[in-house]
Amino acid sequence: MQESYPVIGRVPTHILTWGKWIEESLGDHIEIVLCITGNPGLPGFYTKFLSTVYNCLNKEIPVWVIGHAGHDEASDSPYKKPVPPIEGNEHLFNLQGQLQHKIDFIRKYVPAHVKIHLVGHSIGCYLALQLLKIPDINKQIQHCYFLFPTLERMKDARNGFILTQIIRPIYFIVQWFYRCFALLPNVIKIWIIYCYFVVTRAPKYYIGTALKYTNPAVMDKVWFMALDEMEKVRSLDIATIEQNARRLKFYYGTTDGWVPVKYYKELVEKVPDADAELCTRKFEHAFVLRSADQMGFMVGEWILKNRVID
Repeated sequence: MQESYPVIGRVPTHILTWGKWIEESLGDHIEIVLCITGNPGLPGFYTKFLSTVYNCLNKEIPVWVIGHAGHDEASDSPYKKPVPPIEGNEHLFNLQGQLQHKIDFIRKYVPAHVKIHLVGHSIGCYLALQLLKIPDINKQIQHCYFLFPTLERMKDARNGFILTQIIRPIYFIVQWFYRCFALLPNVIKIWIIYCYFVVTRAPKYYIGTALKYTNPAVMDKVWFMALDEMEKVRSLDIATIEQNARRLKFYYGTTDGWVPVKYYKELVEKVPDADAELCTRKFEHAFVLRSADQMGFMVGEWILKNRVID
């Protein structure tokens, strides 16, 4: 695995790769796997999932993951670079800005002849669907895999209601809390996060990634994007789904506070040809925490089925 923070659209961006690094020649490779994260967009949470995908593909296809602009800042040299603040740069960090961020990345680092297996998680699925509307990128996309996809009515879902109706009115308190938390010594912050992981039975190897949540500049951008999602992700884009149905795989959860089961049922009714599946294993929306291996094997098998044939 390789990682760095190349500047994409004026914002240093955390990139992780398995196989070829983004700046290396892909050589004989004619396809890659590209994962777009959910929100928060911290690639560190996807390491186990994507390393499983890479191994499932017999290490024959490079696997890349891109985080969201401003959601992950390097803490140490030589990666550390200044990240623009939100003020005056709203267009970089809102939903449209995050889409342009992914467009810039693909156009810069993925050669035009290379096909993309595009894996989206949560809001990453919405961005992936929007990428299908970009003619030159559409030609490169071999298949899309939408995992727990937030493609519609986010504000109306249970978690959307909690975010907009309960947390948003008192967000100044939440903001004050995480700013105070950021002032604590790292050893105390790590201990608190460790205790939380023990209680929630989350894997301990994600503690380092979770520690990045304690950066107020990161949390401000996570919140800024989340609020924009609530306003922008409304109606399901049936036209784009129908036009690309043969290249789309949808995987919905049964315990998902962001995507209720009725969204799955309505999609199947509206687009009978859609390859949509309802999880029978009770995987959580944040599957990367407890079901990374299982999802990695599933996605790897889907990609093998749909990979480029010479």
